Amino acid sequence: MVPKKWLAVWLLLNFFIFWLVGLTSSGYSLEGYMPGESEKVYQYAPIVHTAPDDRPIGILYMVDYGGNLYYYIVWEDEYFSNSLIDELYRLFRGLVYGGATQDIEVVKVNPDNGTFYFQTYDHTNVHGRFLSNGSCLWEEENRVIPNCTVNGTHINVYTVTWNHMLSLLPQNGTERAVLPMRHMTPNDYVALGMFRRTQKTIAGVAVNSLLLAVVATLAFNGLMYVTWRKGYLTREEQRKVRDAIMDGWRKLKEKVRGSK
Repeated sequence: MVPKKWLAVWLLLNFFIFWLVGLTSSGYSLEGYMPGESEKVYQYAPIVHTAPDDRPIGILYMVDYGGNLYYYIVWEDEYFSNSLIDELYRLFRGLVYGGATQDIEVVKVNPDNGTFYFQTYDHTNVHGRFLSNGSCLWEEENRVIPNCTVNGTHINVYTVTWNHMLSLLPQNGTERAVLPMRHMTPNDYVALGMFRRTQKTIAGVAVNSLLLAVVATLAFNGLMYVTWRKGYLTREEQRKVRDAIMDGWRKLKEKVRGSK
């Protein structure tokens, strides 16, 4: 019978090996970085409305080859109301994003067809379209939101949750935040863990990295199984291993003393 402490160690090692391999293989990659520029970037920049004590620090943008504009609204951090959950969540996010605790929400705008995208409650998608009268069509709801833009191109977005999900609908207690904006550099992209943020992920692990994590975990379990079958995990075998190590160490010291 395998002692309970070994079972506990086995479970912990499984957990750490799986996530360590998954996160490491996701890596701090520049894959997905978009170096493009567009003369329309400032014309379509979103206008962000937040609580006065929870302002973003700025907006970073990227432009893809199709001319789509990606505006990354960056908060220094995000805080959950329950302190214990907040600490656990902070630890988890630090692990997933390699220590980067900034919160980032994206607004995507296609200036050629007048459409936009972001996420709202529960990370559900909001797709919309600019209308000629300064209103917007919220496509999922088939609902027209009046006066949702400034000058017909700057979409108004409002924070609605503690983790900065956005909405087209005006929110009490929010005010417009005047934010600096610049192009996201390669250093920004790596430091903020953007590759992990922009991929399809499970808890921050890129899906195509899960296979490697599974293989590594299975290999570890295979090694543990062979070790167990050969009896190396029994107390007697552990004692033999310790005795062999101590005996080897003793002989090495005697050999060193004899050579002096």
